[in-house]
Amino acid sequence: LEGEVILCCYRAVNPYYYKYAVDGINVFAVNLLPLVLVTLVLGYVDSHNRLTSSPVKFTLALLSIMPLSYYIGMAIASISAQSNFAVGAVVNATFGSITELTFYITALIKGSREGNRCYAEIVKSALTGTLVGCVLFVPGLCMVIGGIRHQEQRFNRRSAGCHNVTQNPLGHYLCHNCHFDLMENNGTLYYSHVQPLVYTVSLLLPAAYLIGLFFTLKTHSHIYDIHISDCHMPGHHHSAVVHWSRWRALVILLLSTLCMSACADLATEHISPILTNSTISQYFIGVTVLAMVPELPEIVNGIQFALQNNLSLSIEIGNCIAVQVCMLQIPILVLFTIFYPTNFTLVFSDLHVYASMFSVVLMNYIFMDGKCDYFQGTVLVMVYFILLAVYFFAPSPSGC
Repeated sequence: LEGEVILCCYRAVNPYYYKYAVDGINVFAVNLLPLVLVTLVLGYVDSHNRLTSSPVKFTLALLSIMPLSYYIGMAIASISAQSNFAVGAVVNATFGSITELTFYITALIKGSREGNRCYAEIVKSALTGTLVGCVLFVPGLCMVIGGIRHQEQRFNRRSAGCHNVTQNPLGHYLCHNCHFDLMENNGTLYYSHVQPLVYTVSLLLPAAYLIGLFFTLKTHSHIYDIHISDCHMPGHHHSAVVHWSRWRALVILLLSTLCMSACADLATEHISPILTNSTISQYFIGVTVLAMVPELPEIVNGIQFALQNNLSLSIEIGNCIAVQVCMLQIPILVLFTIFYPTNFTLVFSDLHVYASMFSVVLMNYIFMDGKCDYFQGTVLVMVYFILLAVYFFAPSPSGC
């Protein structure tokens, strides 16, 4: 007898469920869409917190950012794949960091209106946490998971406070947190010399980023082709994938960006009780929750590439995010202060500076030979957790 077998895969549940896609969309992103609707309804209808509390709304807003960032990323990839290089580069540079920038800008605006410096410090912590996480945690985790399946993986190296201190008579050091008081006691130096330099650099960095895109994706793309064992593997070439049509991708991009702005506004609105009542250092909240939750879709994508023995793409994901933080997000936040006065200045605490420098040095050392295993990935992950422990036990920023 001849018959037809119908497989109802949408009812299937197994360890490989995460690989299932609906119209090119990962099934988890589809299942999390109702969460976005619930978050928006609770956030704007229940404005007096009668149905739920502010911490719950803050958590829901952060979780809703995850599927929205996934949709934004897929829409950008589809538009870039169907456009010329100039359009693709502009779209990638404009919307690549929209998730974080939306939250950061709304947080800075809220802090400026309330006269609260803590929001600016939280934004700096989140920026540092994203940088450190993408340099250490994302590639380290991909190395560990990919190294469990593959004994050795190769990749393209080119893509890849103190207390009770006596105050100085000149007043240059504050006794509460031992930092150099550049703004108050020596404001002329900052506003006359440092601030113009900061604005100039903030204008040059995005231009350098666009030139870098043109170099890596157009004129010298052959340099960044992936090589395995000194032999080019055609199956590993990173080609663009078109998930949706151009107009469909544009509509999804605009709707996701609008919902993202609303979720970021809700997260900013309901973060105040967490910052006020939490006994954990606000540095730790910034470098963990606010920095890494929006990056979860990228982490999942990096793990999938590592399992396919394509570690170069996993590393490229983390590097691209880190580059956008330094060359796009921070300059945009600095230039935003020209149009809207906020408390954001390009003066980071010593903890942020040392953590970033150490992470970059360690990453360059690990990636020096172009090959890795799960042990090297474990080193990166453990160093990341050590830095998190430092942030956990560090005191909150001054005045917060």
